[in-house]
Amino acid sequence: MENKFQETKVEGRNAVLEAFRSGKAVDKLFVQEHCEDGPVRTILREAKKRDTMVKFVKKERLDQLSETGKHQGVIAMTAAYDYAEVEDILEAAKAKGEPPFILLLDNIEDPHNLGAIIRTA
Repeated sequence: MENKFQETKVEGRNAVLEAFRSGKAVDKLFVQEHCEDGPVRTILREAKKRDTMVKFVKKERLDQLSETGKHQGVIAMTAAYDYAEVEDILEAAKAKGEPPFILLLDNIEDPHNLGAIIRTA
């Protein structure tokens, strides 16, 4: 089974703040040194609430990390997820001698709903 790890960069003040507020798991936050205006302070407060690792770096480092060139002094690295193809899941079930069981969900926002769905499944 081939696993694919994808790490996503979220760039720009509004996008990073929205990522935090939506509950997206953020592993690291890169903030431009000496950039502590209102929006950046708000982002730092959100990062602190979630125990996100914060690194203060030079603008040149952010420019290197940026894929859009529009980082506005902040880049968040979201959590990496382990993705598998449906074929991989089917092969794993076959190798275990079990019938495959696949549950597809989209736009689940409330963790209680997810828990209820898993218990029902």
